[in-house]
Amino acid sequence: MRGKWSVFVVMLVAIGGVSCARDPVAAKRQYVAQGDRYVTEKKYAEAILAYRNALRQDAKFGEARLKLSDTYGASGDFRNALRELVNAADLMPDSVDVQVRAGRALLFSGQYPEAKARAIAALAKDPRNVGALMLLGNALASLKDLDGAIEQVQQAIDQNPQITLGYANLGALYVAKGDREAAEATFKRAVEVAPKSVDAHLSLANFRWATDARDEAEREIKIALQLEPKSATANRALAVLYLSENKANEAEPYLKTYADVTNTVESQLVLADYYAGSRKIAESKRILTKLATEKSGFVPATLRLAVSDFSTGSRAQAYRELEAILKQQPKNAPALETKARFLLVDGKTQEALTLTKALVDANEKSATGHYLHGVALEANGSIDEAISAFQSVLQLTPSAVDAQVQLASLYLRQGNAKGALDLAQQALKAQPQSAGIHFLYAQALLKSNDLPNAERELLGLAKAAANVTDVQVEVQTWLGMLYETRGDLKRARDSYQKASDLAPKATAPFGGLVGIDLDEKKPAAALARVQSRLAASPNDAGLLLIAANVYTAMNDWPKAEASYRKVLELDPANVDAYNKLGAVYLAENRLDEARKSFEDMARRQSKPVAAETMLGLILARQGKREESRKHFERALALDSRAAVAANNLAWDYANYGGNLDMALQLAQTAKSQSPLSPDVSDTLGWIYYKKGLARLAVTTLREAAQQNPTSPDIQYHLGLALLKDGQKVDAKAALQHVLKLNPQFADADEVRRVLAGIES
Repeated sequence: MRGKWSVFVVMLVAIGGVSCARDPVAAKRQYVAQGDRYVTEKKYAEAILAYRNALRQDAKFGEARLKLSDTYGASGDFRNALRELVNAADLMPDSVDVQVRAGRALLFSGQYPEAKARAIAALAKDPRNVGALMLLGNALASLKDLDGAIEQVQQAIDQNPQITLGYANLGALYVAKGDREAAEATFKRAVEVAPKSVDAHLSLANFRWATDARDEAEREIKIALQLEPKSATANRALAVLYLSENKANEAEPYLKTYADVTNTVESQLVLADYYAGSRKIAESKRILTKLATEKSGFVPATLRLAVSDFSTGSRAQAYRELEAILKQQPKNAPALETKARFLLVDGKTQEALTLTKALVDANEKSATGHYLHGVALEANGSIDEAISAFQSVLQLTPSAVDAQVQLASLYLRQGNAKGALDLAQQALKAQPQSAGIHFLYAQALLKSNDLPNAERELLGLAKAAANVTDVQVEVQTWLGMLYETRGDLKRARDSYQKASDLAPKATAPFGGLVGIDLDEKKPAAALARVQSRLAASPNDAGLLLIAANVYTAMNDWPKAEASYRKVLELDPANVDAYNKLGAVYLAENRLDEARKSFEDMARRQSKPVAAETMLGLILARQGKREESRKHFERALALDSRAAVAANNLAWDYANYGGNLDMALQLAQTAKSQSPLSPDVSDTLGWIYYKKGLARLAVTTLREAAQQNPTSPDIQYHLGLALLKDGQKVDAKAALQHVLKLNPQFADADEVRRVLAGIES
C-alpha cells in the first residue's frame, strides 16, 4: 500500500511539472504567489523553495530574485540575500530603487567600489534621487574621498532639506575630515530643520559627546526623550553617558526603560550586568534567573549566574551552572573559558592546564584560549611555555593589553629587560591611565639601567597616587632600590623610610633599610633595627631571614643558624634559607652534627617537611645520594609542592639515571613555587637540555644566568645548551666566561675540550 502511494505522489509531481512546462509564464507567477503566501506565514524555507522554482521557469525573472533576496534576509542568510539582491539589480537596470538597495547592501558588506557603481547607475536614471546621492556620498567616504562624499551628501540635502539622516551623514563626514566647525553647523542645522526629530537631536548629542561637551550632549538626549520618552536609542544613550561619568544611580531608570521597551534578551542582559556592576546582586540574579528559563537566554544568563555565584562564594553552585551549559553544548567556548578561570582562581592548576590545552587544540586561533593556557602554564611554573602562549596571543591579537602585561612581567623575571620594556611601552599607549602599567614600565626601565626615566616614572606615580597607601609603599620601595643602584644611599634610605612609615610591617622596605645600614658599615645599627622589629613580631619569617643575614654578615654563626632554622619552621619552602643554612654548616664543618639535629626534629614533628628537606641536602653534600633521595621523597610525600625537595630530587633524577619526565615534572613544580631562584631555573634548564629541548633550555638557563651572573655552573650549562641549539658564538662566550669566573672549575678540562671543538 505504501509503495502505491509513493508512485501516486510522484505521478502528481510529474503531471504538475508537465503542466508548468506548457506555460512557464503562468507557472513562474504561480510559484511567486505561492512564495508570497509562505512569507506571510513566516515559512521562509518553503518560500525560498517556491521562488527558486519560479527562477527555474525564468532565470531572468528579476521580481523573483528580489523576493528571494528578501526572504533569505528574513531567515538570517545574509550572504545569499546579498547575492540575489545584486542579481536582481542586474536584471532590473531601470529600477532606481533596486540599484540603491543593492548599493546599500554592498556598502554594508565592505564592497565600496561596487556600491559606488550602483549609485552612479541609479543617478544616471534619476540625477536628483536622494537615496542614490546619499549612497554615492557614503561610498566615496568609505573610499576616503571625503571632499567628493561631502559634495554628494550636500546635493542630497539640497534635493530634500528635511532629511535628517543626510545632515547626520554630512556632519560625520566633516568630523572625519577634521572640520569641526562645519560639522557642528551641520548637526545644528539638522535640529533647526527638524526640531521634533529624535534622530536629529541624538546626532547633535553624539557630536557634543565626541567633542567632550558632555553637559550639552546630555541636554540634547533629554530633549530627544521629551519628544519620544520610549525611544530605545535615546534611553540607552543617556544611560551610557551617565555610566561613563560614574553616575550609575542616574543611569538605572533609563536602562530599565530601554530593557522594557525592547524586551530582548540582549537588553535584559545589559540591565542585569548594570545591577551586577552596581553590587545589586539580588536584582541582577532575578533577571538572569528568568532569562535562564528561556531558550535564547539560557546560555548567556546561566553563564552570568555562574560568575555571580563564584564571586559571592557559592563556588559549587557556579560549577554546577557551567556543567548545565556544557551538558547541552559540550564545546561552548565561553563556558569552558569561564571554567578554566574558576579552576585557576581555585588553585586547581593541573585541571586548568588540561582544560586550556583542550581549548587551544580545539581552536588554535582562540586568543582567549592561548591566554588562559599561558596563565595556567605560569601557575605551573612552566615559564618558557607560558611565554610561548602569550606570544601566540599577541600574534593573533597584537593589541591584547593583558597579554602584553603578562609577557612583559615574565620577560622581567627572565632578565629580558628590553623585551619587557617594548611590551610595557605598547601597553602604556593603549592604557595611559593605568598605574599598574606605569609601574611595570618603571621596573623595565630600572632593569634596563635607564635610571633617569625610571626615576621620572616612579616619581610621577608617587604624585598621581599621593593618597593611595599601597601604591606609595611599592613606589617608594622601588625608588629606594633605584637610588641604591645609583649609589645615592641617603636618598635610598629616605625612600625606604617613607615606605616603611606607611607600612610598618612591610618586609621589603625594612630590608632595604637594613641593607643600607650594612652598606654603610653599620652592623650594630642594622642589628638594633632588626631586634626592635623582632621583639614585636618574633614569628615573622621575612624578618627572621633579614636577621639571619645580619648575623651572617657579623660572623655570628650560632645566631645565624638559629634564625635560619626558625625561618624553615615557619616557611618550609624558603629556598634562600636552605641555601644559607647549608652554607653555615659547611663554613663550620658541622654536617654530622646538623644531620643528627634534623633527624631528631623529623622524629618530633608531625609534618617535618623542612627537616626532611634539610636532611636530604646534608646527605647530598656528604655524597650519600641514595639516602639523600629518600629524604627528598619523604618531604614531597608530606607536601607535593615542597620546592627545595622537588628541585633537588629533579636534579638527582636528571643526573643519576632517573626518569627525565619525572625530573621535568618535579623541576616545573619547584619553578612554580620559586620562580626567582637561580638554582631552580638552572635545574629546569638542564633537564630541558638533557631531553633535547635546546631552545627551551637556552631560554631558561639565560634566566638563571640573569638571576645569578657569577655562577660558573650555570654558565657551563648555558654554554652547552647554546651549542646544542647551534648558537656557536654565544656558546663560546658563555664557556669562556666559565673559566673567567673560576679557572679551577671542576669541569674546566671539559670546558676547554668543548671550546677547542668550537674553534676547530
